[in-house]
Amino acid sequence: MRFKRLLLLGALCPLFVAMPDVRGSDEAKAAPAVRLEHAAPSIDKLIDEFVAAINDKDKARLRQLRVSQEEYVGLILPGSVQPGTRRPQYNQEETEYLWGMLNGKSIYAEAGLIASFGGHNATVTQKEFRKGITQYADYTAYKQLTLTLKDDKGTEATMRIGSIAEVDGQFKFISYVRD
Repeated sequence: MRFKRLLLLGALCPLFVAMPDVRGSDEAKAAPAVRLEHAAPSIDKLIDEFVAAINDKDKARLRQLRVSQEEYVGLILPGSVQPGTRRPQYNQEETEYLWGMLNGKSIYAEAGLIASFGGHNATVTQKEFRKGITQYADYTAYKQLTLTLKDDKGTEATMRIGSIAEVDGQFKFISYVRD
């Protein structure tokens, strides 16, 4: 039954929020050892790097700007609970499935972003987090980013993308999947 719920949640929710039923002991209360690698020191710097990667049609750089499998499985997934709440533990099958769903959807989103916005030398004129900011046990989520862009010809466009995680003053995209 638990795996069926994971399948449903994985299919419907790009930023998986951990379920309340948890396994494990008091070890689940400990802070995770995983930290964000190659993260930006601010949201603005992360967004600037993201837009530069889109402008350059650089898929590898886009991939580096979002969480890795290790960061997702070790930090984001178990830390997506209310502060002070016990972190759930997942088996390998569950984590592989959830990471696969998030990563696969993000790869397709990256391709779509490059096809729609790549090569236009755009700059950001406005940003908004459509679903606000939420503090979780192990990170802060800036949910569902909307960027207003202007290219070198003066044309404006709106880009709707996924969420950003902040961990210890460092920022990375969780995914590029928009709700």
